[in-house]
Amino acid sequence: MFKKIVAAALTAFALAACVSPKYVVSDVSRFHTLPAAPNGQTFVIATVNADQSESLAYRKYADTVSAKLQSLGLRAAAAGGPADFVVTLRYDVRGPTPDVESRGGHFGVGFGVGFGHPHGPWGMGAAYDPAFDHYTDTRQLFVRRVELDIYRGATYDSPKKERVFEGRALSTGQNGQLEPVMPYILDALFKEFPGRSGETVTVSVQVPQEITDGTARAPSTRSAY
Repeated sequence: MFKKIVAAALTAFALAACVSPKYVVSDVSRFHTLPAAPNGQTFVIATVNADQSESLAYRKYADTVSAKLQSLGLRAAAAGGPADFVVTLRYDVRGPTPDVESRGGHFGVGFGVGFGHPHGPWGMGAAYDPAFDHYTDTRQLFVRRVELDIYRGATYDSPKKERVFEGRALSTGQNGQLEPVMPYILDALFKEFPGRSGETVTVSVQVPQEITDGTARAPSTRSAY
């Protein structure tokens, strides 16, 4: 009887965890000399190496960045024409590294009555020692890094480029592929753009339930996705 009660409780817990949302959590740092609300300036996105210029993935990410900048009030410069700003994008993934977490739990069910009760001194209870349910969970974690820099266009081809914005997003999670998590890291990087210069903030972006699978954890400084 007791084993059935424990099994039912653990099953309910597992089902609840399966529908819990997943998050991509990024630590975002930004430094800039931009006005609080850019308005109408033009920009162009430039590649920083030959591999990027040939990468279809880079073009997709660049399109996402372009759409976000335009939604903030900037305008894409005409092809081949001058631009107020030049934007560059870099990214990489490092790892995996093991992450070890120990867990334990306690479960108890019972009812009873004491002496003097009209039904007599009978009772029933169930419990287990937390040490009995203690186990270790090892995950493989990856560090995803995205860098976004903005330069004053008139200086970009000169020996002394004038950088007006630099943003860094570091995200740690179990997904070692950048493609699935890049949209959420960019969302974090552009949140309240351009942000307070010199400040590092932790941003949690929820991943739609239909994209994720398996067990998820609540948002933390370490991402579950």
